[in-house]
Amino acid sequence: MSRVCVARNPVDGKFYATRVEDGSFREAQLVTPEDISTIEAQVVLDEVLGFATAAQKLRALCRVIPMETLTGNVDVATLRTGSEKVPPLVEAELKADAYERVPFDLWKNIDHIAFSDEAAKRAQHAIVRLATQNSAKVLGKMENSQISTVLKDITDLTGADWGSKTSGVSDNNPFDDIGAAVAAIEALGYEPDKIAMHPLVWADFIGNTHVQKSVQAGMVKVGESIALPMFPTMALVVDAALTNTVCYVVDSSAPSIVLGEGPTEAEQYRHAPAGFTGYMVRQWLQPKLVLADACRELTGVHA
Repeated sequence: MSRVCVARNPVDGKFYATRVEDGSFREAQLVTPEDISTIEAQVVLDEVLGFATAAQKLRALCRVIPMETLTGNVDVATLRTGSEKVPPLVEAELKADAYERVPFDLWKNIDHIAFSDEAAKRAQHAIVRLATQNSAKVLGKMENSQISTVLKDITDLTGADWGSKTSGVSDNNPFDDIGAAVAAIEALGYEPDKIAMHPLVWADFIGNTHVQKSVQAGMVKVGESIALPMFPTMALVVDAALTNTVCYVVDSSAPSIVLGEGPTEAEQYRHAPAGFTGYMVRQWLQPKLVLADACRELTGVHA
């Protein structure tokens, strides 16, 4: 069984021909245009990574840290305070940054695809390209689900049902809940820049009569970002991997959540006795909640 493996280094973004399984690139060979044996695996990996961008929606909530190896530590600085009302001729207190060392041990997500010789010969479409598109969706779905699991550990704030109505008028105003989350985060020195919710929660939000009034008045603009009255403009993320009863308010630059991103590789192999060509796409990563002060989960906003 012949095997060719190409990996993308997340640090320099280059492709390497490698058989190394531990994530190290020390013994790997940089892929060049002359490396005919690896070019097909590189094309598959390049297309998977390109298509994956649209699928990895919850990555927007994270600070992504590229990692060449599968284990390591990330030092995250905690917010320090300055010296207030310093009198003349008095030296201000020297305050050093405090760092929290967060260990990472990346895990592996895999999508495995194979084409029989008969399927390849009979295909009327570019089946490899279609498969790479699906592979990107599969990997993106796994990543979103794993980030969503981490989000469930965020500190809760009790919200109110945004979809509840009496005589056609919404009983609760989503801005009250979002404002409480923003205030809680800003009180600790962080600035939330992302709002994330499940499509069902989004439907309740955009259908809420209090929100509709603000939209009609031009106070709220809905598009790729959502501008809330009295709050900074925050990017909106809607994804079905999220819990369908909550809304998340996050400072992604704090960072509240860190995504350790390891190498992604595509291995092509030929299994002649069975008559098929296979591709195994592997992605190493690990999301972690790092700064709990920089995010809040609004519970109970959808019944």
